[in-house]
Amino acid sequence: MEELTRELESREPSGALLDLLMGVDIADLAADQQVTAFILARKIKAFVDHVQLSILRDVEDTAELAMAVHEPEQSVVRQKRCSEVLDRLPRLSELLRRGELDLRRLETVDERIVNLPNPAMVAEVEDELIGVALGLTRTQLARRTTGLVAKVDPTGYDQRRLKAKQERRVEFTPLPDGMAQLRITLTALDAREVCDVLTQDARALVKDDRTTDQKRADAFLDRFLGYGIDRKVKVHVTISLETLMGLTEDPGLLDGYGPIAADSARELSMHAPWRGLLLDQYRQASELGTDTYRPTARIKEFAELNAGGVCSAPGCTTPIQELDHTTPWPTGKTAATQLKGYCAHHHHLKHGNHTVTLDTDNTLHWVTPLGRHYTTHPHQY
Repeated sequence: MEELTRELESREPSGALLDLLMGVDIADLAADQQVTAFILARKIKAFVDHVQLSILRDVEDTAELAMAVHEPEQSVVRQKRCSEVLDRLPRLSELLRRGELDLRRLETVDERIVNLPNPAMVAEVEDELIGVALGLTRTQLARRTTGLVAKVDPTGYDQRRLKAKQERRVEFTPLPDGMAQLRITLTALDAREVCDVLTQDARALVKDDRTTDQKRADAFLDRFLGYGIDRKVKVHVTISLETLMGLTEDPGLLDGYGPIAADSARELSMHAPWRGLLLDQYRQASELGTDTYRPTARIKEFAELNAGGVCSAPGCTTPIQELDHTTPWPTGKTAATQLKGYCAHHHHLKHGNHTVTLDTDNTLHWVTPLGRHYTTHPHQY
């Protein structure tokens, strides 16, 4: 039987790969082989998802199919509607068939382009995504797609935003063990501000064994019952000068969320202080530095803008919690492009058994304990 090696990770799904997986004892795999097996399993699952979508697209008798799989027919009908993605996004769907793109990421794109008014606009978005989708997490892909949709159809995007605002609501869902979930749907701006206020409340609480999530939940209850403290939070929105002047309708970028309509970004800019940001030829935040070890408040803000507000580790979309010199100071300068933002977990890994280096074009290279190499890039505005 063929050995589980990294070379297999570039192959398309096949019966041979499935047979190989079925023939191995997972418990006996070495750590690197476990990663390979996991990648192959995802590839095969993506191919199978494509097969299911293809069948659903062509099947006529949904009642027959529902009875065969013991599901309500309404569920099968909903899945059949989802199968239309194969026609809307044929090239991204082909990546699903080849096992290179998973179904969740394909559905993430489809959810955002489905209301575009004509196929040409959909194709324009797909043109931009086809070369980058494989290197993006689901959250990053969602933000990139939202921005592209707003760019190709700015008027329609703003109309849909106004219509979606009517869907704000509060939902109560019972959970096991005496718990319940309260879900609130708000505009992105309102939700960002609420979350930031609760985070500030959580940080102000006494240090104890509660997690940050638990403290935020307690802070929400305190505020709802009228015990909250008045706080001011900063909501960062990045907008181009052309959009600010009304020359274009390119979306703004809401920190911690992603693209928002140009009108919303302009409205915010009229009621808040704003600061210029110089971009280089790659549309990345340009340099800013100091001779001291500790960065100034301005450099911290600049470094976070350079990273798009999220952790610089591969695949992580957690908001920045800590800044760190990529190359240790004083060899590494205290500069906005040399300082990288991380969540606490990946900051710890960086100083543990992971190797992190920085190229001259600000590409960040991570090498894991297994010798696997991953890259991240500064945020492109």
